Amino acid sequence: MSLYGALFSGVSGLKAQSTKIGILSDNISNVNTVGYKAGSGVFQTLVTSAASNSTYSPGGVLGGNRALVSRQGLIQATDNATDIAISGGGFFVVNQAADQSGQVLYTRAGSFRADSTGNFRNAGGFFLQAWPLDREGRLP
Repeated sequence: MSLYGALFSGVSGLKAQSTKIGILSDNISNVNTVGYKAGSGVFQTLVTSAASNSTYSPGGVLGGNRALVSRQGLIQATDNATDIAISGGGFFVVNQAADQSGQVLYTRAGSFRADSTGNFRNAGGFFLQAWPLDREGRLP
């Protein structure tokens, strides 16, 4: 085994642990961010093939982030009557512009506030897109 191979194995382990610590730091720093989905660190073993049968080629470790965006988050009660949640699949449709001329985006963060013109906006300033309903919940 070469000195480079020995150092590579150790460095790959340190790098994988650094990735895991970064993911944990993101989770901690976003604990109060509306709609944030936690990340989960994953590790993979790297197996290398030897150049010849007489030399040893060490493997390594690779760290990565498993984004949990499709996982159902915890639904919590709030004091705001315009906060809404989705249980199960789906997204809220939001737009950059109130007149729907901006880019259409999707979010699961349901913290909306009414602005001065009666439009519902989220913390990012995007406008909630919806169809108006009558008092019975039907399309007029």
